[in-house]
Amino acid sequence: MKKNEVVIMAYREAELLAMVERDAEHPDLLFTKDYIEKDGITSDTGKAYEEVVRSWLLSHTDKIQKTDHNWSMYRTVVKKASEDGSRQTMAVLSQGNFARGSALDMEIVLKDSRAEVWGRFPLASMDRTGRMLTLYDMRPEAEEEKPLCRMLRLWSWKESLNRLTVAKALGREAPFMLKAAVLITGASNERYGAGKSRVSTELSRLGVLLGVSSFYLFHGTHLFPVNRGLPLYGQYTRGELLSLIERDSAHPETLYQKEYVNRMGVTWDTEEPYCKVLGEWLLAHREMWMTLPRGMYRRVEGVRAEKILKNDLWARVRKQKVLPPFGSVLPDDLVFLGSRFQQTGRPVMMLADEAGDSRFLVRLLEIPETSDTLLGAVLRSFTHLVMVDGDRLLKELKLSKESSIESRILLEEENPQTDRFLRDLPCLSELMKAMGVGLAMVERGYEALW
Repeated sequence: MKKNEVVIMAYREAELLAMVERDAEHPDLLFTKDYIEKDGITSDTGKAYEEVVRSWLLSHTDKIQKTDHNWSMYRTVVKKASEDGSRQTMAVLSQGNFARGSALDMEIVLKDSRAEVWGRFPLASMDRTGRMLTLYDMRPEAEEEKPLCRMLRLWSWKESLNRLTVAKALGREAPFMLKAAVLITGASNERYGAGKSRVSTELSRLGVLLGVSSFYLFHGTHLFPVNRGLPLYGQYTRGELLSLIERDSAHPETLYQKEYVNRMGVTWDTEEPYCKVLGEWLLAHREMWMTLPRGMYRRVEGVRAEKILKNDLWARVRKQKVLPPFGSVLPDDLVFLGSRFQQTGRPVMMLADEAGDSRFLVRLLEIPETSDTLLGAVLRSFTHLVMVDGDRLLKELKLSKESSIESRILLEEENPQTDRFLRDLPCLSELMKAMGVGLAMVERGYEALW
C-alpha cells in the first residue's frame, strides 16, 4: 500500500448500486462520496467502482437533474479574473483569443450556506456566436483526482451557479449555454506522451451529457486545422457581420475604421466574401450617410501638404500640373476633420476637368492606407464625399454650381493590395457605382490619351 493511501471498504456491486441511487437524491454532493473519490473493486464481480458508477449514471441521467428540492443553496460571486489571477490566467487574458472564442476577464466563486468557498472558476471564455459560455477550473497535472470525480465536481459547480447573476455580470439579456472544463496545467506535452492513458468512450459520453470536458493548457507553437465549415479565430458568420454593421450604422462616418470592414476572408457558415455580405447591406442602406454633418473639412495648400506628407506620387503629379484623363490639378488639397476637428487620414488631392456647358467634373483622389481592404477604402472615400459641402466648395473653387464631385481611389501596379482590391471589385462594383466612388490605376510612361 502506498504511503497515505486511503483504503475504502470493498462493496459488492449491488451494494454499490444501491448507494449510488440513494446518494443521487442529492446529486450536487456525489463527487464527495468515497466510492467516487477513491479507487475500488467490487468484492463479488471484480468490477472497478468507476465502471459501475459510470454505467449507472449513463442509464439514469434523468435522476441527476437539478431541481429546487435536491440541490443545496449556493451563492454566486462574480469578479474580475485580473484582480488576483495567476500568471497563466493573466497570460490568457492578455492574448484575448482563447479556445476558439474570446477570453473573459471574469472569475466565478461559489459559496455554501456557511459562506465557505464551494467552488471556483478562475477563467471563462465566450464562443464566437456569443451563445456558449465556458467556465474553466485550473488543476496541475500532478494532482491525483479520479476522472469521474473531477467530472462530477465540475458539473456540480456549474449547475450550482446562479445564471442570472452571471448574465448580469456579462451585460446580457439573451440566454446562453453553459459548459465547464478543467485546464490541466504544468505538463501540456504529456497529452502526447507514450503510454498516456486515454479517457474512456463511456466517460466521454457522460461528459457530453453533463456539459463538462477536459483540456491541457498548452503554451507554445501549435496548429489549428483549416477545414471547410470550421471557423478560424476571428472568422465571422454572415449573421455576425450583419449584426455588427447594423449596430455600427448609427455612426456611419466611422465604418471604414472598423476591424471587420477591413478584414479579408469568407464567412464560415455561408462561405461568402466578407465584402460581398457587407456591400449588399450597405447598398440597401446608403441613406444612413445623409445624416452626416457637411463641411467637416478644410482646404490646405497642396504644395505644403505634399511636403509634409513626403509623398512622391503627389509631388510628381503636382509638378506636372495635370493628371490625364482626369484634368488639371487644383492648387488646394482637402483635409477631413473628426468630431473634435482633428485631422483624420491623409489629405485628398483635387482635380477638375471641363465637362462642357461651363460644367466641371471635380474628382477627389485618395491613396488607400496599407491596412485597407477595398471596402474600407470605398467607405472612407464615400464618407469624405458626403462630408463635402458641394455648393460651398464649388463656389470657393469658382466653378459652376452645376458641376459635380466624384471620388477615385488610386492603385499602384504590381502591388499586392491592388491585387486584393481587384479581386473584391466584382462584389462591390454596384455599391461603388451607387456611391460615386471608383478606382484608377497609376501608370507611367507614354500613352495615347484623349
